Amino acid sequence: MARRRRKNSRSPRRSSVRVVRVTRTKGSGASQTTSYRAAGLSITGVGPTGRIASSRPTIRATVRDEGTNLSKRDIRLYLDGAEKIRFHYDRVSGRLSYNVRGALSPGTHRVKIETEAESGDSRGRSNSTARKGWTFTVAR
Repeated sequence: MARRRRKNSRSPRRSSVRVVRVTRTKGSGASQTTSYRAAGLSITGVGPTGRIASSRPTIRATVRDEGTNLSKRDIRLYLDGAEKIRFHYDRVSGRLSYNVRGALSPGTHRVKIETEAESGDSRGRSNSTARKGWTFTVAR
């Protein structure tokens, strides 16, 4: 006989749904930025996006959490699937930057940022996560 789960169960949430929406896009080429927001965490001003001329761009974003003070260890940055640990993150401004070390090949490249933050309120502690991925193309 299968057990039914009680409605008032106080088991912790295992996952949460985050609504991500584009809040604005401005500029063009290597200077184009797009802003995204996910609940209390936000990943905004990501770049570069679109078609760029430089094979050694600076990858940038602003990563913040309204409820906590994020640190670099709360953030993961990936370029073409490889995690990059030598990025700079300013806790005060939330600005993240990564200078690509070797020349990227012509074509499309993928960037992904993942962040997780623990926050607390009168109802207890909870974890929030945000992920943002985008592509840019190095001109031939």
